[in-house]
Amino acid sequence: MKSETKILIIEAQAGDANAFHDLVAMFDGKIMTLAYQLTQNKQDAEDLYQEAFIKAYKNISKFRFQSEFYTWLYRITINTFYNMKRKLSKYHFQEPDIKGTNDPVSHLSDESHNPQNAHEIQSAVKNAAQNLPLKQRTAFMLKHMQNLKIREIANIMDIGEGTVKKYLFRAMEKLRDELKEYQYA
Repeated sequence: MKSETKILIIEAQAGDANAFHDLVAMFDGKIMTLAYQLTQNKQDAEDLYQEAFIKAYKNISKFRFQSEFYTWLYRITINTFYNMKRKLSKYHFQEPDIKGTNDPVSHLSDESHNPQNAHEIQSAVKNAAQNLPLKQRTAFMLKHMQNLKIREIANIMDIGEGTVKKYLFRAMEKLRDELKEYQYA
């Protein structure tokens, strides 16, 4: 952990709201991207983002420097998402805004291929990922959209590395089957 981040955390734990604001500024883009990837809806992502940072603010005193700060924030965000989904069975997820320039996973397309085809494949992968069971989808998104390591995903999801690998393996099996029309011959 960078000493700058550690100092801000200690100051925030002592009640310095400006220090917490600086921490939010350091990680807000990553947390908003994660929130959007989980919800696939801008409004729901904003709600999740806000709720996650409120929980982080209320619980900053419980951070014990046993993990990276962003790992702690990711875990709060994912747990908040799970809780929102569990509590609100009517929680509404809209289709992703594929045409929008704020699409946080637009980097997945390979511009060297036909952009229309790449866009179609990207859309198919995102839609297929939404059909995965929640924990498989979470592991898949953290690995392939957030580019996190297995160890980091295990810490965020509060599970073992072997369980993460199992979720990823099963997710890939399901996606491979669902996206077989896009596979090369």
